[in-house]
Amino acid sequence: MNSYKGDLRKNATWRTSLMNLETYKKMSSKHIENENNLALAGMLVKVVPVTKKADALIPVWDLRQYAFLNKQYIPYTVNPKLWVQGNLNLNAGLYKVTENIYQVRGFDLANMTFIRGKSGWIIVDCLGAKETAEAAIQFVTDYFGEIPVSAVIITHSHEDHYGGILGVLNHFSHENVKIYAPKNFINAALEENVNVGVAMSRRGIYMYGVELPRDEKGQIDNGIGKGQSIGTVTFTNNIEEITEQYVEKVIDGVTFEFQLAMDTEAPSEMLIYIPSEQSLCIAELCTATIHNLLTPRGAKIRDPIAWAKAIQNAIDLWGGTLTSVFGVHNWPRFGNALCLDYLEKQRDIYQYLNDQTLRLMNSGYTIEEVGRTIKLPQSLTDEWYNSQFYGTIIHNAKAVYQKYLGWYDGNPVNLNKLLPEESAKKYVEYMGGASQILKKARQSFAAGEYQWVAEVTKHVIYAEPKNSEAKLLCADALEQLGYIAESGPWRNEYLMGAQELRYGVIPVEGAFISNDVLNNMPLGDIIYLLSIRINGVKAGDLYYKMNFIISDRNETASTEVKRGIFRYLNDKQEEDADVTVTMSKEVLYELATTNKQPNPSEVIVEGDIMKWHLFLLLQEPLNHNFPIMTP
Repeated sequence: MNSYKGDLRKNATWRTSLMNLETYKKMSSKHIENENNLALAGMLVKVVPVTKKADALIPVWDLRQYAFLNKQYIPYTVNPKLWVQGNLNLNAGLYKVTENIYQVRGFDLANMTFIRGKSGWIIVDCLGAKETAEAAIQFVTDYFGEIPVSAVIITHSHEDHYGGILGVLNHFSHENVKIYAPKNFINAALEENVNVGVAMSRRGIYMYGVELPRDEKGQIDNGIGKGQSIGTVTFTNNIEEITEQYVEKVIDGVTFEFQLAMDTEAPSEMLIYIPSEQSLCIAELCTATIHNLLTPRGAKIRDPIAWAKAIQNAIDLWGGTLTSVFGVHNWPRFGNALCLDYLEKQRDIYQYLNDQTLRLMNSGYTIEEVGRTIKLPQSLTDEWYNSQFYGTIIHNAKAVYQKYLGWYDGNPVNLNKLLPEESAKKYVEYMGGASQILKKARQSFAAGEYQWVAEVTKHVIYAEPKNSEAKLLCADALEQLGYIAESGPWRNEYLMGAQELRYGVIPVEGAFISNDVLNNMPLGDIIYLLSIRINGVKAGDLYYKMNFIISDRNETASTEVKRGIFRYLNDKQEEDADVTVTMSKEVLYELATTNKQPNPSEVIVEGDIMKWHLFLLLQEPLNHNFPIMTP
């Protein structure tokens, strides 16, 4: 994305410049050189990938946008450490990890790994979209020649690792290719990305900086890769799940050892050891940065103790023999001693965060205090890979607090606070009005108190939503916070907030789930998407039953509207149903995931047609563009 016309973005203030200069002075050239050597190790082909859909003008992936990172200076508008990490993630291409293990990096947010089997490639993770997966496989084919895909292994249940699965399977592959994934993979993948898909998508625009320009005042990197591709997310439920905590399997002539790592970085995750290569795939438990225990876009809180234990289990199982460790983001490590040091220090980050947060909680510290109080010892911070390029100490400590005690800090003043709009009006009134607040806020901005300026101008915005002066000053403050942020997602969050305050929300419409994902979901789960859109108050006194017949899925469902709930009952038709509706799956999918109402000609209604129309009226419209920066 290019810069806007009438660009309202500002330069770094002299205070911001000084803060980034201090960060630069503290950076270790030795550590940077080491990471650069690792990021380039084993490179066979370097490329700047651009992937397009045949019928689209905008590429689904375009690394050319980041050419500005090749400048020989670090601008004051970027945290110097993030700038360097962004440069390291520009190293896209084909890499040799061991004699029989290769990786494609830089074709999407994640990596795709190719392991030589007896008859073809065993692929570990499929990138996030069908188009980028196809491009990665073609790239490898151009180098090695036509080699079929003999098996696929998916390390965990996040979309950027399975979304390209059909792009992999549609390649020249063996018939009935087996796909392996960890226990509960299917349920975890669908649950996390579907039921709150609209909210996650909207917040994900902030976390990943999707709509930001790619330049020195915009999106730089996400710490674990450049960003998310915008291609077609695919799925399959034709998967063999690894259900034992530890199991050994021979896949296409290669021995694999699997260790489950449940409820760590993902609800469903596993680690993989290839004894013949003495190489460990650590999945996303170690990623050359501090990870997120709770992502800014939102997710279930991850368990730092389970995370640390899973890494320790890997050390116990394979630490004596491994000579390389590769992940599904960023670059590998080599040599037994260096690999173990890396695993141990990444392990200790999560254990330390958990234990120190609990120590502070038991001393009365609140959710707002724990993250600002915790300091990492030099024995952990003295490594580039333990920097806060993705997750942060503050956010992760809050996640630990929330995991154990929830959001409430125990102070009854905060038990049932006024809505932000209500309290904002009182704050503005008590502080002498908006003009007085803004006058003082400008002085605080000049003093470099950016967080305070953002907080106090938020009150003015929520009290007076049309106050453009407050919006612009808040945007200026958020922008400077973004310029000094070490974390890619934090920078994106700040800069997206500033952008929307200045320009408004860029409208996004359409389905938030692909048809391919919906085709693999049980009918009852699709019906549930309609349940969570029912206006419960309006439906509160209603009681009637409906049958659904989805002709091209050859499935039926009985449902009921009762006490404000739309409930899936079973996969049979109820004889006493008030109304039966027959439709194609396409019509059902549109009804469940968009605001499009079905054309009457597309639905056959038998029984009380008014009940069907009433059901449609009870469906609340989806809002893909809900406000974040304004009330």
